Amino acid sequence: MRNGLHVQCNIRPLAVAVLCASALCLAPACSAIDAQVGDLVADCSDADSAPGATVSFKDQIRPLFSGLAPGVKGCNTCHYPGVGTQAGLAQSGLDLSSLGALRKGGRVTGDAIVVPGRPCSSGIVKKLRGVAPGARMPKDGPFWTPEQIQLVKDWIAEGARGEATE
Repeated sequence: MRNGLHVQCNIRPLAVAVLCASALCLAPACSAIDAQVGDLVADCSDADSAPGATVSFKDQIRPLFSGLAPGVKGCNTCHYPGVGTQAGLAQSGLDLSSLGALRKGGRVTGDAIVVPGRPCSSGIVKKLRGVAPGARMPKDGPFWTPEQIQLVKDWIAEGARGEATE
């Protein structure tokens, strides 16, 4: 177990096993099981799942972050100044109250929180998927569905566009 993940490798070469043990699962024959919820954490792809459709930060991503999408625990109670406990904001420095604030990232991630064109390298996707160090987000769940996470990944794959004030 490493960083809350049980890492399994189904290959023998030592060099590849070492890569897998890093919990980044760089080798294609590796998988990780999220110890918090027991979900298999599938390989990540930077490809846009629906290249013909454009994802809007304002209309599709912002409602997820703010908890306005039906059945979604948003980020607002922990990562928005002046709302809820602000525990995530205090601990990580990550402010999700606007796209401009999100792009700045937190103390640990910096601007790697969102890497335009590279969702699998983006800290926000790693935290939502449960493959980054620390707690899977949203903390204590309920966790976002694979479809909701894919929407965030598609937005990032498309370049993470939007106005800073959104």
